[in-house]
Amino acid sequence: MQTAKFARKAAGFFVCFIAAFMVSRYGMPLYPLTAWLVEHSHQIFGSYQDDVYEAGTDPVTFFSLVTVIAFYALAMYWLVKMAIKKVKRG
Repeated sequence: MQTAKFARKAAGFFVCFIAAFMVSRYGMPLYPLTAWLVEHSHQIFGSYQDDVYEAGTDPVTFFSLVTVIAFYALAMYWLVKMAIKKVKRG
């Protein structure tokens, strides 16, 4: 029973992660905020890179993008969870 509950929650978060990725792409509503956060984190942490990478392919950009999208997904997951609780109650 615990495994099924975990699998359901993980699947829900995965769906929210994919949705967050979709709304943070170029031309979508969250793109300006996402681009600003990724660029800002690259300015802060980019000086710690030893090698030279092509534009947009360095590890700092990748991990900051994944972190921002995971944060969006967590917020979406929480909002969906709260909405489902409200619908079930009332």
